[in-house]
Amino acid sequence: MSDEENYNKQVKEDKVGNLLGKTTTHSVQVLFSDPTIERNSYFVIYGEKDEEGIRVYYLLNIEKLWSEAKGMLADLKVCGDRPKRPFEIGSEVYRASEIQITKLLGIYNLPEESVSLGKLIGYPFDVRLLVKNFGRIFITGKSGSGKSYTMGVLCEEFMKKGIPLVILDRHGEYGSLKVLAGESEESEGVKKESAFVNSIIEYSDLSVNKGGDIDVEYLFSLDPTDIVAPHLCTIINMRGLDLNVQEMVAGKLLKKLYQASTSRRIPPFYLLLDEAHLFAGKKQTETCEIVKLFSQEGRKFGANLIIGTQRPQLLDTTIRAQAGTWVVHNLTDIRDIDVTISSAEDLTRSNKTDIQGLDKGEGIICGEAIKGIPLFVKVRKRLTAHGGVGFNPLDFLPKQTVEELQKRKQEILGGKSANELETGKSIFEEITAPKTSAEYLDQIGYLKVRIKELEEEVDILKGRILDVEEGKGGPLSISQITDNDNVEELQTKIKIWTEKYNYLKESMENPDAVITSGEGSSELILELQNKTIELEANVQKYRSQYTDALLLAEKAIKELKMRKK
Repeated sequence: MSDEENYNKQVKEDKVGNLLGKTTTHSVQVLFSDPTIERNSYFVIYGEKDEEGIRVYYLLNIEKLWSEAKGMLADLKVCGDRPKRPFEIGSEVYRASEIQITKLLGIYNLPEESVSLGKLIGYPFDVRLLVKNFGRIFITGKSGSGKSYTMGVLCEEFMKKGIPLVILDRHGEYGSLKVLAGESEESEGVKKESAFVNSIIEYSDLSVNKGGDIDVEYLFSLDPTDIVAPHLCTIINMRGLDLNVQEMVAGKLLKKLYQASTSRRIPPFYLLLDEAHLFAGKKQTETCEIVKLFSQEGRKFGANLIIGTQRPQLLDTTIRAQAGTWVVHNLTDIRDIDVTISSAEDLTRSNKTDIQGLDKGEGIICGEAIKGIPLFVKVRKRLTAHGGVGFNPLDFLPKQTVEELQKRKQEILGGKSANELETGKSIFEEITAPKTSAEYLDQIGYLKVRIKELEEEVDILKGRILDVEEGKGGPLSISQITDNDNVEELQTKIKIWTEKYNYLKESMENPDAVITSGEGSSELILELQNKTIELEANVQKYRSQYTDALLLAEKAIKELKMRKK
């Protein structure tokens, strides 16, 4: 259908309203005559014909939608090119056609050059985005929002293209990529192998994760070309390892891969790092520094990142700022939302309610992979099973497939010399070895000093607040609160540091009782460390709420003084 035929059809069938009120070149207000309009709809407004006789049109979507006595209204914003002059009041607004939406949004691309993440919300259109445009990928969303599911979809799409993947799997959930989604029609309740099963090598502690292929202790016996290769997905299953051990394994492996990428020894690849705030938080560590190096310099050498986190506010600022493409799922913490909006390209304050209102599996894609227009997408169903903590592919795969997978250890390690194998195991043993009593004493000494500093800071702040309550020293200003951690936050920090101190003290006095190779203690420690991070985030949230309340109070006082005048 030609542009003019499309125009004639829309004029006849697809008019939904007219512009009213103030108009600009980038935003307008419309009164709808069609009551079926929904939040994620797209519209067009036509202009004059250009020099070639083709009628110009502008694509718009809804920024805000509401109803009042005269009907349903909306503020629309222009997507893409804008007119040179404000739109005329009274201009007719039409539903956008499929070709108008997909052409301007750039979501229809050749399958061999693009990834299919899902469908545009409110439309049956597939969202196919060019692989070359993704850059570093940042995926965020609260627990249960679909973040890890989306990361699995992205893994499937990259494996289809033969793009090398390295997955740092903290919980042992990405082994499910070996298993086909849904149940087999041939045998009820039994799942089948996925199309990717022969492209995946999983390293893990086989005493804890039975579904792995090769014991993780051999990881550092390998050459980088064993880990990164076309049509290869390498999973480092770290379930059962202490968080500090996971961090050291990640740091040492990433350094090895980064060096190999800078010398062009390995092909371009993607590194997937879920719960990235645990490895690359605001506390500067060696692992955090190498992740920062990946984010800042890796792309020019083909070392790309897929970062996943539930708590974007806890992630290192530099790493967050380097993200090229964002996939944002539902977030409810106001600070996480603010950080996301300020960091993600093309998101504005008007998207705050959009982020809070996303349903499970829905996301906003923005940044380098799109044409400057945030896309609201319903993520497609996975081709592979969606795994949980400790997913064991052996419970689902056919016996013959399991037997074939068990031959991988010999295939991978068979060409290594005894010296290479022993050297790699020694490196891993050094990482996982318990600390000496002297090392524990050093850490305990540091923690004692830190606890004392925090307690003194709390006492100082308590004194300031008491002075204010008694009318001494003038009113408490916003800067006094925001420039110093509030009492509640510092008391929480003291509790955390005290717990660390007690744990290290117990470790030094009785290391066998605390540090074991069993899964139970490791999982408990990981759980406590995650709770600590969650607690710190809550402290930040309450601090923000407290500050907002003070600002509101100051504003009310000013208004009251103005009225008295």
